[in-house]
Amino acid sequence: MNAIVDQLGRPIRDLRISVTDRCNFRCTYCMPKEVFGDDFVFLAKNELLSFEELERLARIFAQLGVKKLRLTGGEPLMRRNLPELIQKLHDIEGIEDIGLTTNAVLLGQYAQPLYDAGLRRLNISLDALDPELFGQINGRGISPELVLENIQKAQDIGFTIKVNMVVQKGVNESEILPMATYFKERGITLRYIEFMDVGNDNGWSFEKVVTKKEIYDM
Repeated sequence: MNAIVDQLGRPIRDLRISVTDRCNFRCTYCMPKEVFGDDFVFLAKNELLSFEELERLARIFAQLGVKKLRLTGGEPLMRRNLPELIQKLHDIEGIEDIGLTTNAVLLGQYAQPLYDAGLRRLNISLDALDPELFGQINGRGISPELVLENIQKAQDIGFTIKVNMVVQKGVNESEILPMATYFKERGITLRYIEFMDVGNDNGWSFEKVVTKKEIYDM
């Protein structure tokens, strides 16, 4: 079977798999509660691809040259029995790496089962260390302490961790340096993510974008 390539002829090695459209956060830049309120209709269970279907697709893509899988959502840890899917994907010949993007709220209870199933890499979303600010951004009033505790637990288990911070001017740019200091001291890579227009009325404007140069100049 021929390898899959992009329009420039480069081999495609990475595949992103969204396992759910649901999330326990209502982040202002992603799933604002004004849009994704209590009456919002998410996909029904029978509309989601089953673990067997996801495994079959991943096997096909592995035969086409894909080597890395990244599981996302929504919040992927809201998908029931996720370690079972990780195990299925881990056993596919040709798949060399599996990553998971999560807000880490549920990570405390799932970190060990996920690791045992073969997951080794986590990308964790955290936009502030200040409790009040973080609670406002995530739209649920959830404290960063829970996320930080679960990050520490995952690190102790042996996961490779990167933290993603979406930076918005006038919102959380004051957290750039405290976040950098905190995670540098713990040997965890912090990545600043540009605030983007994702097409769901998240209040994007260019005036809210913090540029790379502005971060370097801090």
